[in-house]
Amino acid sequence: DYTWQAVQDGLTAKDDAALDESPRLGAEDLSWWRFLLILVAHGWFVRPRAFPLARRDDPERVSPSRMMRRVYAFVALWLLALLLFPIAWVGAGLLLWLAVLTPGLIEIHRQFQNIPDDA
Repeated sequence: DYTWQAVQDGLTAKDDAALDESPRLGAEDLSWWRFLLILVAHGWFVRPRAFPLARRDDPERVSPSRMMRRVYAFVALWLLALLLFPIAWVGAGLLLWLAVLTPGLIEIHRQFQNIPDDA
């Protein structure tokens, strides 16, 4: 709504639109690793999955905060597995999970431009 209103104001203005020097952002800045965690959580920890493009009247079903709660639950389940099962089994499961997850992470890493601004 914020962006759409700014576009409409710019179209009706008689002179050039002013540069928006302090835009309102939808979320805080995320590190690359936290961003990847959120995408993996959205894909239910099998494969990273991008968030859908939200339309104006869509209910909010997917959000970064919900995905972080999913990450915390996933880590808690792994820690519980360490307590309940032999370490070798949990380690083998973790290695298998990483082997399944790695191709998706590599694909996401290649698709996004993640070069720092000061480079």
